[in-house]
Amino acid sequence: MKNQYLYLPALLLALLFTNVARAQYPEWNDPNSLPIWMTPEEELRRHEIGLDFVPTSIPPGEIRNIAEHERMQAALIRYPLGIPLNLVAAMSQHVKVITLVSSTTVQNQAINSYQSAGVNMANCQFLIAPTDSYWTRDYGPWFITTGENQVAIVDFPYDRPRPNDNQVPSKVAAFLNVPLYAMNVVHTGGNYMTDGWGISASTDLVYEENNNNVSWVNQQMHDYLGIDTYHVTLDPLGDYIKHIDCWGKFLDVDKIIITEVPVSNPRYQYFEQVANYFANQISAYGTPFQVYRVYSPNGQPYTNSLILNHRVYVPITGSSNDAAAIAKYQEAMPGYEVLGFTGSWLTTDALHCRVKDIADIGMLYIKHMPIVGEQEYQPFFEISADMIPYSGSPLYTDSLFVIYKKNMDSFDTIPLVHHQNNTYKALIPASPDDNTISYYLSAADQSGRRETFPFIGAAGARSFTV
Repeated sequence: MKNQYLYLPALLLALLFTNVARAQYPEWNDPNSLPIWMTPEEELRRHEIGLDFVPTSIPPGEIRNIAEHERMQAALIRYPLGIPLNLVAAMSQHVKVITLVSSTTVQNQAINSYQSAGVNMANCQFLIAPTDSYWTRDYGPWFITTGENQVAIVDFPYDRPRPNDNQVPSKVAAFLNVPLYAMNVVHTGGNYMTDGWGISASTDLVYEENNNNVSWVNQQMHDYLGIDTYHVTLDPLGDYIKHIDCWGKFLDVDKIIITEVPVSNPRYQYFEQVANYFANQISAYGTPFQVYRVYSPNGQPYTNSLILNHRVYVPITGSSNDAAAIAKYQEAMPGYEVLGFTGSWLTTDALHCRVKDIADIGMLYIKHMPIVGEQEYQPFFEISADMIPYSGSPLYTDSLFVIYKKNMDSFDTIPLVHHQNNTYKALIPASPDDNTISYYLSAADQSGRRETFPFIGAAGARSFTV
């Protein structure tokens, strides 16, 4: 297991923490939710965080932390809302929307509100569970797959003394009827992202909130989430929140988007340092991360976006920079539909903070190490992939394909053949005059699921040169 930290000279660190100490909380006047930060009263109750938390045994077998850019079956939100109704309506057209409500009375209020806004009620589910706030990202469940080929939830002590919010992961686990594991690391969802292949990232807030016990935190992340490389960095924003989703986001296994600020911004050097740091790290595909920069001259929270299957929901503010931000996502994620939504967004709190993705508990998972770069000529290139139907339904063996093309030709198809266990293989033929080969994988199982690798399919086809 590797842990990596972005180190700074002592003087810069001193300046950084001085700026954090001076950070001001935005004004908060929403009676329906506690703020994303701790109130003065909660600051006096910090000792309650994790006080009654009971860890479980570690999950069995090989563990994999599911990434946001994988298949999701639902979005978890809370009513009264922290997001605009048109966002609820948009999500409901494609996935289930699970709404946390404190009572049947509140549920009826939500239903009336949703119906008037054109929400697809056939895709709405309600979970009666009292909450203290609408930051479902921060206190919501994290998803893993276990060595028993089962999707499960990992809970953790939420880094706020909010007992109702802290109970949500266990209630979601019961609602979905999936196993629940409990990792005794004080954490928050807004300060965590993972690639789905054993690499994750947070700011050093995670160490601060766990007595700076670095080796212990890293071991827990490995044991409960299967994380082998944990990128723990400084917080370039230098504000009170120290959440990584306020300035960075994994878009795929080998892609990350990071905020770019003007040279005149006093935090400019820190943003450049984290961008350069990730540009010099190796992704799980064995290639350097592709780093995309989204320009935010006035604190626009463009990285605080939500990937929900084939769509990306981006917080916009009515700024003249919104169009460029949307375009940057389209450049980084070809084939995805990128949609902008206005709301009561803050630099330190936007769309991603207020919606939590819920993994498809019966997902059809395709794992493949792409062929990349320049390859010496050979008559065939072997493609190997693991196909795991977490629904338990058999694969359609006549629906497993490598779909490829040479140079500028049209796509052609060859079958993937069972090799052993969950592994399937195929051979892409090549000739000496082939310059570029592009390909993607497709699979289907008897649960009705059909998936591709990369997730977006042909638009994200992997390529290599011969």
